Amino acid sequence: MRIIFFCLITSGAFQSSYAQKFSIGAKAGPLINWGSFGDKDDKAEYSHKIKPGFYVAGLLFFPLKNKYSFQTEFGFSQRGRKITFNEDSWENSAVYYFADASMMLRRSFPLNLGPNIPSQWFVNVGPHISYWISGKGKVDAGGSYNYIVVFSEMPKDVPEPDFDKMYMHDINRWLFGIDLGVGFNAPLKQNKKLSTELRFTSGHTFLGNKTSAANRTLGFSDNLRANEKILTLTVAYTIDVNVQQSRKGKSTKDREVKRKK
Repeated sequence: MRIIFFCLITSGAFQSSYAQKFSIGAKAGPLINWGSFGDKDDKAEYSHKIKPGFYVAGLLFFPLKNKYSFQTEFGFSQRGRKITFNEDSWENSAVYYFADASMMLRRSFPLNLGPNIPSQWFVNVGPHISYWISGKGKVDAGGSYNYIVVFSEMPKDVPEPDFDKMYMHDINRWLFGIDLGVGFNAPLKQNKKLSTELRFTSGHTFLGNKTSAANRTLGFSDNLRANEKILTLTVAYTIDVNVQQSRKGKSTKDREVKRKK
């Protein structure tokens, strides 16, 4: 909570002296994530494996004083879980979709890429928020079957067997974590930049509890009392915008037009 409050305060700091300068852009890249159980005993019953995914986002970047800056992102990610259970003879490979938002406080340092190529490397930190949109998966127990995630309790009476549904109740669709990142910027022409960042996200919110996931298949079990650990490698393309200079340029053109008239 302290980091969230600090970033909110910092985000307002640029408004007094830097509100007319900002960068806008987009970023994308692959990720891997894995789970961490809340109880040590659960690690003996379930095994987490690495699950690949991806992340895309739009971003706004505001410069601050003393080589600090503030960045906010809004995006979408595909993550998931891959766990084995029943003495590792069963596997549940799930894919989840999330809407994401983050706020990053960044500190930059000079980096020399070559003669007359000024650049920077940076570190950043800030809160991360995800909203769990939907999901699907596959259970392999010798034979296999696919399922979709349904956010509700399992109904007691159904006209036909619904093995293709994974019912989830008492879950946390809002997930909170902390982002830690390191990367560097490469300048391009016409106030454009290309940056690369390696980011680690430590989830602080459990997906649910030990009995949140239910499926009608005999022998199936799951444990959502676990949070996420995510490693993301992204490339961002940004354009620097100076509103004050744009206004000056427009005013100059207007004066020239008036003189010609």
